[in-house]
Amino acid sequence: MKYRLTTLTALAAASALLFTGCSSGGAASSAVGADCVPAHDNVKTIKPGVLTVAHYDYPPFGYIEDGKFVGIEGEIIAKIAEMECLDVTLVPGDSSAMITSVQTGRADTTVGSWYRTAERAKVVRLSDPVVTSPLSVVSTTGAKTVDDLLDIDAVGAGQALVGVEELQGLLGSKLKLYSTNDAEFADFQAGRIDGAVLGLGAAVTLLDLYPVEGATVEPLEPDPRLSATVNVGQTNFPVNLKAEDLGQAIDDDIAQLREDGVIAELAEKYGFPADIAEPGEPNLL
Repeated sequence: MKYRLTTLTALAAASALLFTGCSSGGAASSAVGADCVPAHDNVKTIKPGVLTVAHYDYPPFGYIEDGKFVGIEGEIIAKIAEMECLDVTLVPGDSSAMITSVQTGRADTTVGSWYRTAERAKVVRLSDPVVTSPLSVVSTTGAKTVDDLLDIDAVGAGQALVGVEELQGLLGSKLKLYSTNDAEFADFQAGRIDGAVLGLGAAVTLLDLYPVEGATVEPLEPDPRLSATVNVGQTNFPVNLKAEDLGQAIDDDIAQLREDGVIAELAEKYGFPADIAEPGEPNLL
C-alpha cells in the first residue's frame, strides 16, 4: 500500500509557545476558562494550570506550522490538555534532550514518536501506547518483506533505528548507515541507495518532502529475523517517574480519545491508515 502525506509547509522555529487547553481558540497566553472541569482532579504539573511539552519539529508527529502546533501527536496532546483544563507551553530543543527534559523535571512530557522501550522505562514513566509506527521501506520496487530487502543492492538505515543491529546481520555490506534521516533520503533520491528503512512516520514525511518517482512506502511484514517487525514500535507520552497522577490521567485520556475515534481520525488526517490508532497491548522494544 502506498502512503502519502499532505504537503507540509516550511516549519517555523519557536523558542516557547503557549496554547490554550480548554477552549476552542489558540491565542497565545490565553487562560483556561474558569468553568472548565478537568477529567481528573488530582493532576499536578510543573507549572500549575500548564502542561509543559518538550518538542522538536518532527512531522507528521509534532511540529510548528503557521505558528500553530500540529501533527498527529501534537493534536492529541492538545486534546489531552483540553480534557485536563491545562494550557500547553511548548519548549523546543534538540531531539536528544527530550527524554532528559522529562526525566529531570524541565518538562511534563514530550512528543516526537517516542517508542516505548525497556531503556526509556528505566528513566521515565511511559504512557499507554498512542499509535504504532511500524518499520517501513521506501523503494521503487514495492519491497515489503525481509526477503525483498535482501534482493535490493543497497539499503539505507539510520544509525539509531530500532533493529539496526539485526539489519546489519541480515544485509551486511549492502546496508549503509546514516546519522540523519535527511542524509539517508538524499542518497535515496540521488539513486545511491535503492531502499530506505525508516519508521512509518518518517518514511511518509520524507517521501513527501523529497519525492522520488514511482517510490512507495510499505510497512515491513512481520518476520522473526527482524524483531522490530514482530514487536511493532508504539509511541507514547512519557512523564517523570514521580508524576504517576499525570501519567494515569494521560493513559485515561488516550483511552477516551481512542474510544471516541479521535485518534483514528487524526491518523487519517495526517496520511496514515486508521489502524495505527489501534496499537494493541503495550509492549517494550
